[in-house]
Amino acid sequence: MQIPIFYAINDQYAPLLSVSLKSLVNHTSADNQYIVTVLYQTLSKENQDKLVSLATDNVAIRFSALDEQFSKLFDKDHNLLLADFHTLTIYYRLFIADMFPNEQKAIYLDADTLVMQDIAGLYQIDLGEHAIGAVTDQLLAIDPDLATYPTKVVGVDRANYVNSGVLLLDLAKLRQEKFSQHFLELLQQYHFKLIAADQDYLNAMAHDAMTFLPVKWNDQTTVPIDENGDVGLVHYNLFRKPWHYRDVPFREAFWQAADQTPYAKVLHNTLSQYNESDTTADDQKHQRLVATANELLKEPVTLRTVLSQKVS
Repeated sequence: MQIPIFYAINDQYAPLLSVSLKSLVNHTSADNQYIVTVLYQTLSKENQDKLVSLATDNVAIRFSALDEQFSKLFDKDHNLLLADFHTLTIYYRLFIADMFPNEQKAIYLDADTLVMQDIAGLYQIDLGEHAIGAVTDQLLAIDPDLATYPTKVVGVDRANYVNSGVLLLDLAKLRQEKFSQHFLELLQQYHFKLIAADQDYLNAMAHDAMTFLPVKWNDQTTVPIDENGDVGLVHYNLFRKPWHYRDVPFREAFWQAADQTPYAKVLHNTLSQYNESDTTADDQKHQRLVATANELLKEPVTLRTVLSQKVS
């Protein structure tokens, strides 16, 4: 079985991607071929060489420049858009189906993930008649400070609001449903203020056509995780990263993989240099996130109001 997997990074995230890649490699089956495509905005030849050194006989690693992909996709016609290609790259995962028209199904992973089981288990999940599979966002499901944002701004019950850091995509169905075209229509007509850009669009547009995946395939560290449980993939979303903090879930597994990459020294140095002012900044980022969400509750035009009008 051939399994297409997509990531997207720039040079800053190359060390983190190396850990995710190494953990993925460490949990592969010789029965499968894993084709990893790294989408990038800027990624030096040195970083590409380091990342590709993690490839194996059954894990291929290739690179694809986002600017080139978007130029091909829109035939360099900026008149099609109200945003330039650089702005559109924020929403790259919404265009994977169009950028890779020969692929029928794929996995998308954020770089701050740690693979704990063979990713083939995720790929083999049947999406049924839906085009997208994802795990609910566990922070928004429980955080009282963000409780009303998904419902009031995005138009999705917070218990059904998904995290876009791990996606199982039926690319053929996304093309058939013209998903990216519908997204572009919204982007061109409205300038929504959002706290999670592409994730909010994904939730608003696909909430009625979403397969909810088992939590094990996107166990998010914003909530407590049973480290002895059935965990397929750990997602270090938001602020408490193992290369910044020592008291994080699965830190031993993270560093075991990290020490097998060309970036081991860089990552250890990053951890040792993270100081009190950095942790204070993380706390402030969370406070700003909550403040922004509360401000957006007052906006008269939101994804929820616009899409509810289209449905009615």
